[in-house]
Amino acid sequence: MRGLCRKLLVLIGAAAAAAGSVAAQSVAVTGTGDPNVDVPAVQAAVDKGGHVVLTGHFSFDRSPTTPDGTTFSRMVTVSQSVEISGRPDENGDMTIIEGGNRPFFVDAGDGRVVIQALHFVRPLANAIWVHSAGGLLVAGCRIESVQPTLEFGMEAGQANPLSGAIFVGADPHPPNAANPGAPENFSGKLAILNNDIDVGAMPGTQTLGVVVFAVGKSPDRDVDIFVNGNNIRNVTEPAINFRVIGGRAYAERNRLTTGPEAAANSDVIRLVGSGSYLVANNTIDCGWADGSVTGINVISQAPPMVPATNAVIVDNDLTMSAPEGTVFTMNSAAIEARGLTQGSSVLNNKIRGQARAALSVLRANNGSPGNSTFVSNDIDGFQSSVADLFVDTGATNTVLIGRQANLEDHGTHTVVIPTP
Repeated sequence: MRGLCRKLLVLIGAAAAAAGSVAAQSVAVTGTGDPNVDVPAVQAAVDKGGHVVLTGHFSFDRSPTTPDGTTFSRMVTVSQSVEISGRPDENGDMTIIEGGNRPFFVDAGDGRVVIQALHFVRPLANAIWVHSAGGLLVAGCRIESVQPTLEFGMEAGQANPLSGAIFVGADPHPPNAANPGAPENFSGKLAILNNDIDVGAMPGTQTLGVVVFAVGKSPDRDVDIFVNGNNIRNVTEPAINFRVIGGRAYAERNRLTTGPEAAANSDVIRLVGSGSYLVANNTIDCGWADGSVTGINVISQAPPMVPATNAVIVDNDLTMSAPEGTVFTMNSAAIEARGLTQGSSVLNNKIRGQARAALSVLRANNGSPGNSTFVSNDIDGFQSSVADLFVDTGATNTVLIGRQANLEDHGTHTVVIPTP
């Protein structure tokens, strides 16, 4: 009897292992170029979960759907944990997803989603919209010519056509007291790594790269967001835009090139509101032909929104390459702290080109920055039209440590410590 029980246990274990092996097997889908075949085939594979491998050329060029009980249109809905990977064809070319209004809409609850090695060509509004996830990896993708839409602009409360290559957030409206989003939709590690994104800036439109709005909620839904190693270019608004993060957000080792077209008062990297922010080792060329733009901007909204605190901006290589003759306005700076920001640390950045100021602390949104520190930033070769460091009225306890710079100080308790 004991021997029979042992045999039964072995058989049960083997059956369970086999079942697990079957469940973990990849589902392969090959593109046909017919959207009426490709979209349902990818949706059916994604619905099975596990690992979905896509090969060839897929067309998503047909009308989107808005499933019952949802608000936003999309092509394929990712509703559970799944890994979606492209596989190069016999010529080594990446898997192509062509067209489609939001080709992948991720609404996975607490599921973890991986999307990697896909080439998105001319998606509408977004290549990927992540509405909820308990973990995310978007890696090694190529995104080309994201088409702005009036629909996405209206959803975000904007007047112009809008696009964002990768959007993470439940509500595209910039979060504020009236539109808080749904930060509880997200948790865990959210990583956007080593993607090549050519957004395709167009005059009269708002085009962004990676956008993260109202994601994570303390204390039990904290997130760690990594936007690292990406090459993002041809944007009219931020290449990286973090707003109201419940947790930590990192932007490191990205190469960001704006192109000439800009929306008004734009920033290449924008950090807004609550969150722990680190911006490090990025290479930025801010070439917008507009005198009201900023390279890296830390911004606090008016109360009752929580202010941005203790942002760290370190070891970035930033060129403000506006054309000769550009007239600079108050918002023009390479690196700026704006509004009720507290404790921003700007360290060891290399700044070249021209703007109103290299470094700025600016009153905005009914408040002024406090305890901003600028240490060992290299501004040799930078030409300011007003001052190397501009300290606005109301700013308090600003500290500048470094080689002697041209200072315009309207603040309180500003400290300058020159170094050789």
